Amino acid sequence: MGRWQNILLIITGTLLAVGSLSAQGAGTAIPKYDKAAEALYKATIIEVRDRQCPMSGGMGSHLVVKLSDGNRIEVHLSTTKFVKQYELIFKPGESLEITGVRVKFEDVDTIFARKIKRGTDEFLFRDNDGKPLW
Repeated sequence: MGRWQNILLIITGTLLAVGSLSAQGAGTAIPKYDKAAEALYKATIIEVRDRQCPMSGGMGSHLVVKLSDGNRIEVHLSTTKFVKQYELIFKPGESLEITGVRVKFEDVDTIFARKIKRGTDEFLFRDNDGKPLW
């Protein structure tokens, strides 16, 4: 092998190793759903957004809500595909009761929703143990 081929192999190997370590580190940053920490939050929707999300493993559906204490927080629902499959439509201004776990995710306070109640409608995103339904 020529000198340039050796250099190219070393660079490629280094980049692959760094990429692998980064991916492993990203995977450990997702907090677990702790059923014991589950609580009920009353909130009003401020914004509905779909974005890339490591929790969802791709495009995820999220709500930005204002809690009854006045704080704004993002709520992770599920994959965007799951929300669209069941034709779940949320709109700014709607009042909700969110059953979920408040965690620190991506250095931000976040709620992982297990269940959302809007009026008489109830939407499930996780089973009773907190495992995703998507």
